[in-house]
Amino acid sequence: MRILKVAWDNCRARRDQGGTGIYAARLLEQLTNRSDLEIEVLQGWQADSRAGKLVNRGLRAAGDLFWTHVYLPHLLSKQHFDLLHAPAFIAPVRSPCPVVIMIHDMTYLLYPSHFARWWVAYLKSVMPPAVRSAAAIICPSESSKRDLSTAYGVAGERIFVIPNGVDLERFHPGVSLDRRWADPLGIRDGYVLHVGAFSSRKNIPTLLRAFADLRSRPDWGARQLVLAGSEIRGLAGAAEIYKTIEQLELAGSTVLPGHVPDQHLPGLYAHAGALVMPSLYEGFGIPLLESMAVGTPVVASNSSSLPEVADGAAILVPPQDEHALANAIGEVIQNRAIAREFRDKGLARAQQFTWQRTATETMAVYRTVARS
Repeated sequence: MRILKVAWDNCRARRDQGGTGIYAARLLEQLTNRSDLEIEVLQGWQADSRAGKLVNRGLRAAGDLFWTHVYLPHLLSKQHFDLLHAPAFIAPVRSPCPVVIMIHDMTYLLYPSHFARWWVAYLKSVMPPAVRSAAAIICPSESSKRDLSTAYGVAGERIFVIPNGVDLERFHPGVSLDRRWADPLGIRDGYVLHVGAFSSRKNIPTLLRAFADLRSRPDWGARQLVLAGSEIRGLAGAAEIYKTIEQLELAGSTVLPGHVPDQHLPGLYAHAGALVMPSLYEGFGIPLLESMAVGTPVVASNSSSLPEVADGAAILVPPQDEHALANAIGEVIQNRAIAREFRDKGLARAQQFTWQRTATETMAVYRTVARS
């Protein structure tokens, strides 16, 4: 079997701290170790750090556009690649070699108000031709595949569902939390945890209202809510989160550590009483798997891909029902039998998702495209 030569466009994925960035980094680790693949990672351009913040953003946006649609096709034309893998939605409108594009979700179409208007306008202009011309499209869930097919009428045989994975060597029961990092932040064990960007689709204000409900109950105690995430340029939602914390007087029981470094994430999951993921929409939901892998029970919304990924291993509630959310959190935190049940179910479910599997199935897509 011949060695495939693949170009990998890492321009946007390397800057993404969320699911897209995790997908790209973990999958690259697996693919670069394969003997049947020669992969060249193309990083795009660095913005001029000497420029001001606003100027830097403008230069980066313009540079990304030029990179994707002009310079990257030029680079591809000068070498013989079997295909280009675009892991972060965006691919050249025209490419001299076949393109495999990863489309994680359709949030920009389903919830356009959650993004900067220029970004939605850009995606609406470049995605249709990119999708039409792609040799293959990868989605992380059947839910995302359905949304993509509905939006663009893509034939099913060009869409491959390949789930994301979880690094079971890092995320496992018994992993410790680095107290030198956690103690200065005031984090105490048994907290309710949310991991994700401060984005409107994450539905964090509903979680805050549910937590306020729980805090008012006499048997709740002094448990904390830890919101592990940060504001992301171009995503709406952070202002409403801060406003809700203030209105509900939750500042004393809510910890905002910002973006959590990778080395601290496994321990942060493991020392939580529950992970809560009340998202309005997810293409996959990597935090759900990471929490299950360490043995922390999960409460999630019953929307989009989350029921598919959880497959009975999490407590699911309607995303906008704050009372149902509060009751589910309270049940899993305070009822040991229920916590143990969903801990065991989650551990078993997480074992089914590995990045090795993701890489193997991705390589099969590469082979299919190279033969066509």
